[in-house]
Amino acid sequence: MGDAHVPALMEVGPMSWKLQLPRWGIEVFSGDLMGVMEMQLLDIALCIPVRFIFGYVTFQIYRLTKRREGKLQDKSLLPYLYLEELRPLLAMAIGAAWAAHPFILAMCLGPLRSLLGHFVLSYSGVISTFRWLELVAGLGPKGFDATAWTFATYMGIPVEVQFEDGKLKRINKKRWRIVLDFAWRLAIHAVIMLAALSFGKATDYKPFLDEPPAALPRFGLPWSIPALYLHTVWVYCMLALPMLNHRMITAALWGLDTQVTMRAPLSQSTSIRDFWGRRWNLIIHGLMKRCFFMPFQNAGPMRKNLAGLLSFAMSGLFHEYMWLTLHVARPESSRYVAGKVLSFFLVQYLSTAFEVLLGKTRLGQLAAPAVLRTVLTTLCILPFGPLFLEGIYEMTHESVNLLPAIGFL
Repeated sequence: MGDAHVPALMEVGPMSWKLQLPRWGIEVFSGDLMGVMEMQLLDIALCIPVRFIFGYVTFQIYRLTKRREGKLQDKSLLPYLYLEELRPLLAMAIGAAWAAHPFILAMCLGPLRSLLGHFVLSYSGVISTFRWLELVAGLGPKGFDATAWTFATYMGIPVEVQFEDGKLKRINKKRWRIVLDFAWRLAIHAVIMLAALSFGKATDYKPFLDEPPAALPRFGLPWSIPALYLHTVWVYCMLALPMLNHRMITAALWGLDTQVTMRAPLSQSTSIRDFWGRRWNLIIHGLMKRCFFMPFQNAGPMRKNLAGLLSFAMSGLFHEYMWLTLHVARPESSRYVAGKVLSFFLVQYLSTAFEVLLGKTRLGQLAAPAVLRTVLTTLCILPFGPLFLEGIYEMTHESVNLLPAIGFL
């Protein structure tokens, strides 16, 4: 009896452990330490250096094919490299290499310990491909392509570094204060993630349901709303935590300012447009806006609508690419169905368009409290959540064994 109140540290698997607190009837799972280390090493020690080095090299190669004042820039390579007519082919070949590098790395590394590790690789492929597209089309931030080192920095860092007067923007405030602020926000998000994982562990991520929402008629609505919201909170934390971590590292090591990644999308969004355009994953939003919307900004209403549709469609397609990466990693347990996540983003485009039309009516112009608008926004987006979430169902459920979660004895 004397030992019953003592925390018990027990081995539960290779580099995995759990901490039991019998006095309170709680067990705190520390998760799979090797899996967490794998994600960190993939992200920081592999993907970032690969993007930086490959970005530097491909920038130099691509720049060699550009003519200046009718003269070849460099005489040291074979003449066919200097033919400007081949630039589009070279650009497409390098872009294809960027898109393929997550699959190549996964093949070289062998089966990864966690699906989150494959997710890290797929995200690396997404930002690499679109940042290369920005270079080819000249759509990136002013100064991002000034030098090979600048472009490699822009390409290598997972979050978006900021530019000012065509140069990398430095932090004006004391660096340690910025780092402490990031650390505080990381701690808050870690608590939210712990709560989401703990509720997920206790309910198998489907509170009040017997089956996952995607397996139920009409997605189990309205009873599936709590389960869909729990999944959404997990997805938010899974994205926000590493982004905050990268912003903190970038500020601490290099003193560079970076783009805000999330602006409280789940608690402060007052419309669907506000959610997607001003609050949710602003790194991807910036890439989509520069690559597919800005080229049409001075066009007529019809082309602007087409640009909006194209932006949402490309968001759906790159998510299909990411979900396919997870499917290839574990086909035997995958729930991925091609086209579902794309349809989710197309529905979001239609919802946004309807919201714009509604805003022009008397009903849409009625004033409503911000809290009510946030609730209504959530209820407009969540019902279509299974189209998005089904492809990452196994990754979501795997996370409770990989990351810390609280359970009850």
